[in-house]
Amino acid sequence: MQLREMALDAYSRVMDEGGYSNIVLNDMINTSNLAANDRGLLTEIVYGTISKKLTIQFYIRPFIRTKLKRWQRNLLDITVYQIVWLDRVPNYAAINEAVEIAKKWGGPNDGKAINAILRSFEREPLEDFSQIKSDITRLSIETSIPEWIISHWKTHHGIDGAREIAHTLSSRPKMYIRTNTARITRTELVTSLVDEGFSAIPSEIQKDAIEVSGEVLQSDLYQEGLFSIQDVSSMLVNDALSPEPDDVILDACSAPGGKGLHALEKVPDGHVDLSDIHEHKIAQIEQQAERLRLTGYSAFQGDATSKDYPKQYDRIIVDAPCSGLGVIRRKPEIRYERKAEDVDTLVDLQLEILSNIKNYLKPGGVLIYSTCTIHQMENENVAYTFMKQNDDIEFDPFVLDAFDFEGPYRQILPQEAGTDGFFIARFRKKEK
Repeated sequence: MQLREMALDAYSRVMDEGGYSNIVLNDMINTSNLAANDRGLLTEIVYGTISKKLTIQFYIRPFIRTKLKRWQRNLLDITVYQIVWLDRVPNYAAINEAVEIAKKWGGPNDGKAINAILRSFEREPLEDFSQIKSDITRLSIETSIPEWIISHWKTHHGIDGAREIAHTLSSRPKMYIRTNTARITRTELVTSLVDEGFSAIPSEIQKDAIEVSGEVLQSDLYQEGLFSIQDVSSMLVNDALSPEPDDVILDACSAPGGKGLHALEKVPDGHVDLSDIHEHKIAQIEQQAERLRLTGYSAFQGDATSKDYPKQYDRIIVDAPCSGLGVIRRKPEIRYERKAEDVDTLVDLQLEILSNIKNYLKPGGVLIYSTCTIHQMENENVAYTFMKQNDDIEFDPFVLDAFDFEGPYRQILPQEAGTDGFFIARFRKKEK
């Protein structure tokens, strides 16, 4: 397949078949012989089209006058994305290839239909968002984030806050790595990365974080286990956890293991159990731990709602299954997959996990509850409900210096520091 046909195939697998964009693209790239520039363009087209889907469909809708097959709509989506957002792709090239793909996938008449729609679209100015009267609908179309999400953010953060969240999550995310401080200092790692030709800037948000650019996964330093890929907001869990060198810690919903392994890097005389409900993901956790050359851990399968854990823990991390609305620029399909009614089910699951996990926390022990979402019901509501349902659990303040924050829980909004949206709450089990 040619590059744009590969893009159509990948986009269709994600949007029509429920594939995960990162897995679909990785599989496709790994089984092709695309040059580096073409791999980048393929990734840009697929991620970009998913991220702009509602905006694209707003733009193209006036030019569609007949019923189209699903693959034809998908082909229009990826082509409009190239025309509007990719300056390095000439319009004629994008349109001509779309027509050829339509002929191949359908026939001559399909090619003519796609050509007519795209030529008409190219000639006319883009539809103006200002014609949309509703603030929520307009912001939804501008940022390609469904209305139910925008409406929730407006309720809790006002329309200006919702606008800031939505536009930030529509921008390109920064890339961060986490220093493996069990083996190297951040200063040493920055120097080594720069020596290899990468851009590397120590983050002011978290003491182990480095903002990077370039294909750092190709670095020898990564292969040697001196750093991991992790957003800086997720690293803040370790700041709230504040592990002691000899702590015994549980990461109860661990895969792919980032938070538990971060804790493991801080407990040279301790032990970390990393557990996850998905048995096949345990191998991924173990592979990362081995790459980082860490010891003092166990990784095993376990359902956090019912697992009988083997010991009592000084500290526990529950990075709970959630709606994921804080990471939609990294996993763009999430915004379309989630529905408002999903949240109630997730809240029940989160509380079920917490009510089981707290039984394995030592008196005086610390429990961190975190999510990568921006939804009050999953975050503040779950935190308060959990505390109220358990007389032996109390809020326990923690500090985030970069946010000038001290308190028992914190919703991190993406516009505050260009991070993913994230929530962290800290509890302590009362002494008997």
